[in-house]
Amino acid sequence: MEISLDLLLPRDAASVPATRRLLDAALTALGVENHIRDDIEMMLTEACTNVIKHAEHGADYTVRATIQDRRCVIKVIDSGAGFDAGRVPRPELSAEHGRGLLIMYSLADDVRFHSFPEDGALVSLEKRLSYGEDSLGTLLTSENRVPVMADDDPEADPEADPEADPEREEFATRLFELARAGKTGQLIDYVEAGAPVNLCDGKGDTLLMLAAYHGHPDTVRALAARGADPERANDRGQRPLAGAVYKKEPGVVRALLDAGADPRAGSPSAADTARMFGNSEFLAWFDEAVPPPA
Repeated sequence: MEISLDLLLPRDAASVPATRRLLDAALTALGVENHIRDDIEMMLTEACTNVIKHAEHGADYTVRATIQDRRCVIKVIDSGAGFDAGRVPRPELSAEHGRGLLIMYSLADDVRFHSFPEDGALVSLEKRLSYGEDSLGTLLTSENRVPVMADDDPEADPEADPEADPEREEFATRLFELARAGKTGQLIDYVEAGAPVNLCDGKGDTLLMLAAYHGHPDTVRALAARGADPERANDRGQRPLAGAVYKKEPGVVRALLDAGADPRAGSPSAADTARMFGNSEFLAWFDEAVPPPA
């Protein structure tokens, strides 16, 4: 399941409640639990208000919200002058300023800042979703979790779910195989025909994750260009960029960075992984200090 909202809004305080209502309507229809919706409403309010107050050179801003299974990502993008994202500190409880940042850090599961000098900035907020019993969200999410036998797990049982649709399972398995093999043209034909670009297998590995892990930068670029999320972690918390660093795939690493993947996100992050294996080339790409030789 994937639902996206992409709103271009005037930098005006009246845009904030309208944006809240639109996103909350989607979350309510899916049956997202009330306390999660309340957190998302407050996160979104603070992020939008921050843009309205501080992006002085931009006439408008964009709110991009994506609901993917049990995950909601909100990106607020302004068109101001930008800032040094590396200098955004985590606010202290006793600080007189930075209340909005503190709220975002407190309520979101992940907060990231990106800046584009002279061309604006982006705040990305991630929140895990939980749905009520028998809700639409629960139904749609369960239908998009496809049990398949992974090529690295000989003991996996593709028939472990007796409710699985054999034809749907076979189709999904075909897509995962195309991603692993780097069959970009065939895979993209299916995506453009309506296959979910962020389809994931029983371990939470997306098509982009599989293409990245198996060393196919062209497939990664093609999927990202069609909306695949380069930051989406699998069920073990692993992210595509960290996996590409671990596999020493520079073409994939560059493709993911170009798609907006954050080398400092996740645990271990891509930067942590590069540091662990002493990969100075990747660390330089990540603007990380290269450790001295042993």
